[in-house]
Amino acid sequence: MNDFDKYENGALQAPEDNESGEIDFGAIIRKLLEKWKIIALVTCIFGVIGIIAALSMTHMWGVTMTLAPEVNSGRSSFSTASSLLGLGDVSIGGNSDAMRVTVFPEICRSTPFLARLLNVEVSPYVSPQAMAEGAKSVPTTVLKHLKGEDRPKHKKSYYEKKAEYEQYYNDDVIDISNLTPNQSSAISFLKENVGASVDSKTGITTIKVMLDDRRMVTQLADTVCVLLQQYVSDYRTQKAKANYDYYSLLADEARDRLVRAQSAYAAAVDYDRSVILQSVNSEKERLQNEVNVALQIYSQMSQQREMAKAKIQEEKPAYVVIQPAIMPRHPMNSRKKVVLIWGFIGFILACAGVIFIPEIKKMLSSEKAEN
Repeated sequence: MNDFDKYENGALQAPEDNESGEIDFGAIIRKLLEKWKIIALVTCIFGVIGIIAALSMTHMWGVTMTLAPEVNSGRSSFSTASSLLGLGDVSIGGNSDAMRVTVFPEICRSTPFLARLLNVEVSPYVSPQAMAEGAKSVPTTVLKHLKGEDRPKHKKSYYEKKAEYEQYYNDDVIDISNLTPNQSSAISFLKENVGASVDSKTGITTIKVMLDDRRMVTQLADTVCVLLQQYVSDYRTQKAKANYDYYSLLADEARDRLVRAQSAYAAAVDYDRSVILQSVNSEKERLQNEVNVALQIYSQMSQQREMAKAKIQEEKPAYVVIQPAIMPRHPMNSRKKVVLIWGFIGFILACAGVIFIPEIKKMLSSEKAEN
């Protein structure tokens, strides 16, 4: 038996192929039309599976926000303030800070940051028709929503696999080093549905949040944006605030020293007004010098305190919200798409089975006959 005779009924070749090896698409179409009942039956079965999957699916709503970082040009406000205080032009290196926008995605995925979202108050969406009928939007927290406390009892939450011992945990107290099972599950869910991406060239940050309620996801996205800016601001101004507190302490001590020196000098002048002894005059000069030194130190510390105060404002990052949080109108996952995808999969499998299964059977039977 030659190779052509061996493989003319192969699984990869349609029936009634011509001798040139080309596939006869007409024969394939005729065979599909002959078996249309089987194809329709399989497609309907998969369509029913798709309907079941769609009905059990939870609608997920997504919100995207876009932030643009500040762009410093020319002299900074800190340099201007230092010039006004008479300390010269002090330049601030923009590359000295370890916090970069490229770490924003890691911040959004960090446990301390996500833990701050658990107690954020959100309100569920209520349609205008339901509001007209008297329905109200009852505020809740992200953690309670993810636990399913605001859902009817017949609806389960995302991770409702509670063990009997979980009733002994207090979810109201958040301890990063010792999270409760519910808190840990909620943070795991937020890690998958809260994220940020950064364009390394422009620094534009895109925040994406997904949740099962269109109003809650809008409020949560706006909170993520605010907390992210606050988180970075606290980090970048931490050292400047410490310097401000330090110079404020030194300035207060210098002021107390100045007040004491001025009081001592004034008392000496009043007490020894009629005395012309050289020793008395020397004491007055010493007290006067102490007043001058205390005044100079206090002036310098006050200037350093104002510099540190200006530094705090200089280090605060500023962002322009290009795309704010807008309540979505359509969910991310559509039930119609799920049904269509399952039906399409069933149709493809049915067509493939009608075409290839008979050919595979023929190939197996021919091989068995040869043996």
